[in-house]
Amino acid sequence: MNPDRPSRTAQHNALFRAIEQRLPQPLFADPWARRFLRGRYRLAALLPAAALARAIDARWPGPRAAVCVRTRWIDDAICAAIARGLDQLVVLGAGFDARAHRLPGIARVRVFEVDHPATQEMKRRVVGAAPAHVSYVPVVFGRDALPDALARAGLLPDTRTLLLWEGVTNYLDEPTVDATLRFAAHAGQALLFTYVDRAVIDGEKLFAGGPESVAHVKKLGEPFTFGFDPAELPAYLGARGLELEQDLPLSEAARRYYPDDACPPVSAFYHVVSARCRA
Repeated sequence: MNPDRPSRTAQHNALFRAIEQRLPQPLFADPWARRFLRGRYRLAALLPAAALARAIDARWPGPRAAVCVRTRWIDDAICAAIARGLDQLVVLGAGFDARAHRLPGIARVRVFEVDHPATQEMKRRVVGAAPAHVSYVPVVFGRDALPDALARAGLLPDTRTLLLWEGVTNYLDEPTVDATLRFAAHAGQALLFTYVDRAVIDGEKLFAGGPESVAHVKKLGEPFTFGFDPAELPAYLGARGLELEQDLPLSEAARRYYPDDACPPVSAFYHVVSARCRA
């Protein structure tokens, strides 16, 4: 991926969230999603939402609703943490995440958005000046020391801190995932992240919509490069100072939000995870 231009998968995800806003019963409120769109993605967001959602689901079954379900699931988890007195939220690879601007009560939380400086510059052109509770932390992953960058930005130790790592692990390599999880175990009290089942990358298991999704992101030049075996995840996290609390395929998470007779296709190979930091 070229950090000097928006990720195409990030544009897809923003489009999916923008479409959701115009459906009769949206899963979440994100008035910012459309503002991050460029070019044909911005034009697509003007099409009739229900028809566009059906067309996307027919061609690429699963990813559109998966993005919306994971957005809602993570929103719910963060709002619950805010209600319990959350002090700090660290968003790793923030991209076009607008939770610092749209979640109820988030202004009481110090939010640290970590991303490549070029990506942050593009985002700041959309959202304008950062609110007082938001700090942008420019980091080139693989080059800059994440703990040092967050410390310079004012991240406080020994406070109620939640880390979010959404839609990122499947584009990394194992050493980067390993190092980031080890950092997370020492940086906060809880971690939310997403991953894809390794079997969809290796082709060892046939998931509905899986081959189409794998081929599509490869065509975009942003292929899946890393996944977990769900059976191995508890031990993998445990070895890095994290305790698995919940590992949920998005197809199961969707049952919380859609009636059985109205659930769109949702990628079963994409998971959301909550873990407790015990390092």
